[in-house]
Amino acid sequence: MSSSHAQTEPAPLAVPALRVGIIGSGPTALYTLKALLRHGAPLEIVLFEAGTVAGPGIPFGEIGNGPEALANIAGIELPPVTETLNAWALRQPRRRLVRWGIAGEAGDDRAFFPRRVLGYYFADQLDRLMADAGPHRILLRRRCRVTDVVARADGALLHWADADGAGQERFDRLVIATGYRAPRRSRLEAAAKPTARTFGILGSSLSAIDAVMRLARRRGRFETVGGALRFTGDTDWHATMLSRAGLLPEADFWFPSPAEPLDLFTDAALAPLVNGSDGDLDAVFAVFARQLAKLDPAYAAEIDLAHADADSFAGRHFARRMASDPWDWARSDLAQARDSHRRHRVQPWRYAILRMHEAFGRIVPHLSAADLARFDRGLKRCFTDNYAAVPHLSIKRLLALHDAGVLDVARLGADYRLIHAEAAPHWHLRGDSIDRRFEAIIDARGQPPLGLTDFPFPTLRLQLIAQAMARGSDADEGLIPAPGFVIDDADPALSRIHCLALPFLLRRNPFVQGLVESAALAEASVAAMLTDAPAESDLATLRRTIAELSARMPVYCGQDGVITVPWRRSGAAA
Repeated sequence: MSSSHAQTEPAPLAVPALRVGIIGSGPTALYTLKALLRHGAPLEIVLFEAGTVAGPGIPFGEIGNGPEALANIAGIELPPVTETLNAWALRQPRRRLVRWGIAGEAGDDRAFFPRRVLGYYFADQLDRLMADAGPHRILLRRRCRVTDVVARADGALLHWADADGAGQERFDRLVIATGYRAPRRSRLEAAAKPTARTFGILGSSLSAIDAVMRLARRRGRFETVGGALRFTGDTDWHATMLSRAGLLPEADFWFPSPAEPLDLFTDAALAPLVNGSDGDLDAVFAVFARQLAKLDPAYAAEIDLAHADADSFAGRHFARRMASDPWDWARSDLAQARDSHRRHRVQPWRYAILRMHEAFGRIVPHLSAADLARFDRGLKRCFTDNYAAVPHLSIKRLLALHDAGVLDVARLGADYRLIHAEAAPHWHLRGDSIDRRFEAIIDARGQPPLGLTDFPFPTLRLQLIAQAMARGSDADEGLIPAPGFVIDDADPALSRIHCLALPFLLRRNPFVQGLVESAALAEASVAAMLTDAPAESDLATLRRTIAELSARMPVYCGQDGVITVPWRRSGAAA
């Protein structure tokens, strides 16, 4: 389904349509397109993809994802696009499944596939969406980079460039679905130095596991010997996974799907407790603790939950794990997780925390700055550790590397410095809990939250920063969007733009990462977009009216990157 603006475009719709632009063509864009196509009235939809492959996005593309990189979402959890992941896998030729390493698991909706396989799924699903567009007109512009966005009262003006030149287009609604930023290339490239033998890997989650597996794949292979996984090959190298607490991620545990509802920790119960005042977090935690104690009294007694608060809970939660050898804990946890899958039995406290993170995530954007900082220091760590459980094979591979003597894990602590002396061929990591040297450092801490100053489109970035300054907000905090992920529903121009770019939402929406959340973002934005959309029969008149008003009183000009504020004619009333 390769398209560009230079190709023959589909014939214009007979009825004037709402024009929707989507920047990006990864999973979030696909879920947005899916939601738009359910709209009855004809729409004009244009997707802009800077790369050559549409559908996978950065997390599931072939670049940076070798066959050893596993996704941490199974088919049972993945929101389907036109069909489920497993139904799609079963349609593939067997030789392809063998090449992907999933021939025996294609129909298992609890299995974890390599990330690039999910990328192939999303690419195929985009083709299917475009082939069955119904009354809608869809255009996909590959190798076409959006260079600027200008928010105007009559719509969003996009500036783009491709190999054939540059252009601009106006859209009635715009969805920014640019997804994740690329990895920190400078440090990742350090891992490729042929002379490096010692590696420090910042992070211990799935991104860090991917980095370890890339190193291992270059130096050896995994084999099953006597029923156990072993690493064989070059062992004259060593990697250390570095995390603040020195913990390894836990293995994926079984839970029923769909999840069972909660009776205490609900949106209805939490809404009256949060009004942006300091201390709201304590009121929410009290409900959290009651629900957790009800669902797992033994766990509550073990950590003395009755005497915990929002600040001390994380310490109690991680205490036994922190006091154990991380590799011993990993072996025990893996055995427990495998048993839970065999017996289809939940671990009550894990299942409870997993279910409560979604409701907690919906109140976090409304916490005061002080409560948000407290949440980040404590409770957030418990939730992210819980929902970021990794595939069993990932834990098995880590254990095999540790048994081969090439992998360890170390605790960074809260205060550390990373020093690279140009004259010395190493990085020096120093802190209260660590003093180590490495020949190469790989930054695998995942996607950090980004602020408005990181926004990729110059004019829109200037508009957002100016708005934040006028409100006395911190431009480095990121976006706090209106319902439907509208940038600002009170601004006639910014109300037409929906931001689903996860890095700019993370600061106030810490659980927004993941494909389940991507689908939810898309549904919410499209629902808001089409609820207030004018009927197509009124659009022609409306556009002429807006054009006349804009000619007399422009709100945002945007040409040559200049913003023009409204002006009054001489003598007009103040």
